[in-house]
Amino acid sequence: MSTTHALKHEIAVTADATTLRAALSTAEGLRGWNTPHVDGTGQAGSDWILKYSGRPDFVWHIDRNEPQAILWTCTKGPGDAVGTTASFSIATLPDGRTRVSVTHGGWPHDEANFTKCNTIWGALMHHLRVYAESGVAAPAFS
Repeated sequence: MSTTHALKHEIAVTADATTLRAALSTAEGLRGWNTPHVDGTGQAGSDWILKYSGRPDFVWHIDRNEPQAILWTCTKGPGDAVGTTASFSIATLPDGRTRVSVTHGGWPHDEANFTKCNTIWGALMHHLRVYAESGVAAPAFS
């Protein structure tokens, strides 16, 4: 039996679901919190190409791009990243904030790049919150 591992992060943001969805599903949105070097349309079936100065590039295939659920599969990246998935969910909370969660799953173990990516996702989620709440681009990586 093969066991896989998943990173999970969740934040509540003072912005509406439409704003969060745009931040996660458009090139302009990704440039606001992730990296300024984004290529892609955000359409299901296409790819995001994310480039980071001095770091490995990533290519994420967009499997699903729905109002409350977005799913990407890594097709290019370092170490064990290829084949992992990033699943985002967006939900409006009773207090008016929006909950955004990401599960980065499919890791074959919970060491090395798994641990590094856990830290990176924590930083990315912080930048996502800042961007969604302020509308001012502040990508985590250049």
